[in-house]
Amino acid sequence: MAIGARADRLVALGAILAAAACTTPGPRPLAFGVEECARCHMTLADPHYAGELVTTTGKVIPFDDVGCLAAFVAAGGIARDRVHSLWVHDFAQPDSMFDATTMVFLQHDSIRTPMDYGLVALRPGATADSLRARRGGRLLSWEAVLALTRVRPAR
Repeated sequence: MAIGARADRLVALGAILAAAACTTPGPRPLAFGVEECARCHMTLADPHYAGELVTTTGKVIPFDDVGCLAAFVAAGGIARDRVHSLWVHDFAQPDSMFDATTMVFLQHDSIRTPMDYGLVALRPGATADSLRARRGGRLLSWEAVLALTRVRPAR
């Protein structure tokens, strides 16, 4: 390969990397079995319950339990103006992550989660309604989850 062609490829690669660095902050896949929850420091083990906070600078802060994410946010673990977005795994489709503010959260004491908050995230609709009918409990908005974690003592 000629030096000019190699240089052209390096310039193109640099442009791609620069463009990627300028993208809007967003979620990233969590490293289960490797990363620690920012609140309870347990190793992330199960995507059914996990979530993440993305800062305005693009830093991802992982959580092993939806309740840990909510408690961190409710307690002011990071300034509100530094929070770009909040993401949770859908309990029914744990390989999918969604904006926490668009989800509903099934809360019931019989639901066992890593830190025992008893909360799972679901997309609103038939699946959430069906799971609530089968398991009992109540469906909450993100704002209601924040209020719930404000009053629950840390475990």
